[in-house]
Amino acid sequence: MTTAAKLKLCVITPTHWSHLMGGAQYQVKCILEHLVPTAKYDITYLANRIAPDFEPAGYQLEKLGDPKPRWGYLVHALPMYRKLKALKPDLIYQRVAGGHTGIAAWYAHHANARMIWHVAHDGDVSPGRLVSGNPARRFMDQAAIRYGAHHAHAIVTQTRYQADLLREHYGREATAVIGNFHPLPAQAPDKSGPLTVVWVANFKSWKQPAAFQRLAASLHDLPDVRFVMVGAAASGDADADWSRRLLQQIETTPNLDYLGGQSQDAVNELLSRAHLFVNTSLHEGFANTFIQAWMREVPVVSLHVNPDGVFDDASVGAYCGSEERLSQVVRELMQDHSRRSAMGACAYRYAVENHTVANVARLEALIDGNL
Repeated sequence: MTTAAKLKLCVITPTHWSHLMGGAQYQVKCILEHLVPTAKYDITYLANRIAPDFEPAGYQLEKLGDPKPRWGYLVHALPMYRKLKALKPDLIYQRVAGGHTGIAAWYAHHANARMIWHVAHDGDVSPGRLVSGNPARRFMDQAAIRYGAHHAHAIVTQTRYQADLLREHYGREATAVIGNFHPLPAQAPDKSGPLTVVWVANFKSWKQPAAFQRLAASLHDLPDVRFVMVGAAASGDADADWSRRLLQQIETTPNLDYLGGQSQDAVNELLSRAHLFVNTSLHEGFANTFIQAWMREVPVVSLHVNPDGVFDDASVGAYCGSEERLSQVVRELMQDHSRRSAMGACAYRYAVENHTVANVARLEALIDGNL
């Protein structure tokens, strides 16, 4: 009996999760943990930033150029093209918009391969939100994303809102809207410990960690409530002063603890004991931390983001819109055990119904060409 040839799949992101575990990296990790055991694919992962001591299991991992090129990843067009030409993938799966998006789409368009672009953030499909302070890099990233959006064979968004942005800015319909996914917790949460409000994100200006510090300071009169921040401090010369001032403010806030960067397991353990999760980002895709919190019966209070109106009925948390309202809502929930617990139970049910790894099956069908 002849064994069917494996589909040659190339995954491309700027950063591998071994270097830094952000939301996009964690989603790709979940996808590979599902795809590798099927033994249907010959997988090669290309990334610019990889931990030097990381050993991949069940797939090949290759480095692409400089970790953070000044002019953006489009400058790696030639070496990336050469790698793709040598690999001859049947399909490219690309996540995190930028130079890679355009290069991958160009290769696929000219090499009779398929390409799936998976939108990782609202900013991926909102040209005005590209955050690079370098005008030349921003111009090149926009050009690459525009080409990728027009030539990708399939585009997956995390939310209906992202699909609307894709249509508005690039004239494309999303091939599929697939919500982010997480494995279910192995153990039930334990809420018997001290009342805790948690914030989790790598420190970036648009994540607004200072807003959480101000929240903790505004609620210093709640003696039994601790505020906890988790996330890697900002790196790079451009953010050095901002990061230093922020860490000083955190250190002088008595009811606020900063734990630095933590592993996914450590974050999940913290959330299993937490009572409220706060997000202060100006914009997001669909935050993985929302799902992690909900799966551990933790309501989410969001300052600015409300993906696809998930907070509209106030069953899984709350959308605030201002720091004054954020402080008010957090105060109310931390003083109302019954309401907070009911929200947590609803949040868990919502996550189980919408954000388990069962969602990977839809993406797998798209990779196989069956969606």
